[in-house]
Amino acid sequence: MSKKYVKMLYSSPIGTLSLVADDHYLFGIWVEEESDFERELSENDVRVVESHPVLNPIISHLDTYFKGQNQDLSELPLAPIGSDFEKRVWNYLRGIPFGKTVTYGQIAKDLQVASAQAVGGAVGRNPWSILVPCHRVVGVGNRLTGYAWGLEKKAWLLRHEGATFKEKKE
Repeated sequence: MSKKYVKMLYSSPIGTLSLVADDHYLFGIWVEEESDFERELSENDVRVVESHPVLNPIISHLDTYFKGQNQDLSELPLAPIGSDFEKRVWNYLRGIPFGKTVTYGQIAKDLQVASAQAVGGAVGRNPWSILVPCHRVVGVGNRLTGYAWGLEKKAWLLRHEGATFKEKKE
């Protein structure tokens, strides 16, 4: 028998977000219509709800974020998922300040990892976008690179925070 989850939909400036949780933890945040939408979940595993003790505070955090206000997200009830390496990278992401960016290479250096590409893979598997700010990770020269929800949404989030970055040249 598979695990059961609940979800609430959240209307944001970058699209409708699907917030998924179990009874204790936030499992993930996804933009509807994106390629990674609710990855690893089937429709039979998820029930839409109007209110939920884990998701209601998450919505409050998102409201605060989209109002342009910084906040302490260290106590988010994140699901204990991912490899040890992914957890190290995701924990690092949580420490990137609002309105700031860091490169994949800098994360690799700070975590004493030989490969910025390995860091990029872990960043790309972050299931809690926005609240665990993978959008604050940029490429060499502060260039806008990779984002599961698309570069347009990543650029919007960084502009919203007042972060400095360089548009990717085609």
